[in-house]
Amino acid sequence: MPAPGGCFFVPKRCIVFYDGQNLFHCAKDAWAPYPPVQGSRYGWPSYDVEALADAMVARAQDRSLAEIRFYTGVPTPHQHKHWHDFWTNKLRFLENKKVYVYKGRINSGGQEKGVDVSIAIDLIRLTYEKAYEVAILISGDHDLGPAVKLAKEIASGQNRQLAFEGVCPWEPGKYEQRGIPGTEWVRLSKQTYDACHDPKDYRGPKP
Repeated sequence: MPAPGGCFFVPKRCIVFYDGQNLFHCAKDAWAPYPPVQGSRYGWPSYDVEALADAMVARAQDRSLAEIRFYTGVPTPHQHKHWHDFWTNKLRFLENKKVYVYKGRINSGGQEKGVDVSIAIDLIRLTYEKAYEVAILISGDHDLGPAVKLAKEIASGQNRQLAFEGVCPWEPGKYEQRGIPGTEWVRLSKQTYDACHDPKDYRGPKP
């Protein structure tokens, strides 16, 4: 793309990393009505993965979306068939859209296993491969801080300066989750989240 003066403008490549369950629970904590209201869009992961990624990349004009990577734990049918069906269907939809998908597991205590480690490993690997200039981490998981720090050190050894953004829902006076250490803290507003609503319901029959 030509820039003023005859030079060519090369946009900064952005990779968007989603912690799918983390985003859902943070949005629920920030905006779900209490007492719970049946049918509330905050009671299930109702965000449009592609639309929200586009919105985060578009925060600056000199950037382009290189890849979306989506990570989430998925319960087994025995643990919770309703949510197993939802995530299985949603992940299949994302894969058909050429989104990279990592499917972790949920242990007996309801905790995700493998997700934050996989995000951290991939962030480091993609830094070595010089695959991006901007990493957008849609998560409130502070455990990703050491991976961001290491990625910066790797980039410094490559004579590169990368940008890291940590995106998390924010509601003043109610839910004020801080960003991932080492990242530029991006407060995801209810207005932006709502504008990226996915009307498709991937859930199976209710139990």
